[in-house]
Amino acid sequence: MPKPPTDESASPSAPAALLFDCDGTLLLTADLHYTGMAKALQLQGLQMPRDWYMTLTGLDRARLFERFMVDFAVVADLPRLVADSIALTVTLAGQARENPLVARLARGAVGVLPTAVVTNSEAAIARAFLRQTGLHDLFDCIITVDDVPRPKPAPDIYMAAALRLGVSAELCLVLEDSDQGIESARTAGMQWIDVRSPGWPSKCQELLRVLQVDFSDAGTV
Repeated sequence: MPKPPTDESASPSAPAALLFDCDGTLLLTADLHYTGMAKALQLQGLQMPRDWYMTLTGLDRARLFERFMVDFAVVADLPRLVADSIALTVTLAGQARENPLVARLARGAVGVLPTAVVTNSEAAIARAFLRQTGLHDLFDCIITVDDVPRPKPAPDIYMAAALRLGVSAELCLVLEDSDQGIESARTAGMQWIDVRSPGWPSKCQELLRVLQVDFSDAGTV
């Protein structure tokens, strides 16, 4: 079996499945999550700096709120924060937009490889965003934080996706945009690519060629 690359600069080999992180990778929605979480905190009289949030976008919302309370030495009603932020974020689904090059890869894989969305978002948010962007039905499965005992950076969520697709972990290729997500994929023994890297467009071109998709229609990041 192919050995998983040890860093994001490794060229992707022909994978047996593609696993897509959602927010920041497949979709450009980080600001929507920030808005929903910030509004939930405002309901409890608290303010969340955007710059602070952007360093932790790979965390699930419960752990992010826990980190917020530690970093800013405040106390808040965590269950209420989680519930309010989910409800508020779902209302923003109409503003969700796809990440063009990653979405092109997802479309190119339809009927060629099994694919999954694997996200630390809750199912209500992920499915609302994916439906809004017309991407929901492209994937064989959608695995969310609701489906596993431990979110990213633990490997559980990516291992669950591989199991659902019936593909060995080492044959899965993960597309990610956060350090927490990459750690999850790496610990699961999967190949991975960081879509934040300067080399991502050329790697996507290589993958599209493997899938026999015309890169000229893929757009740019």
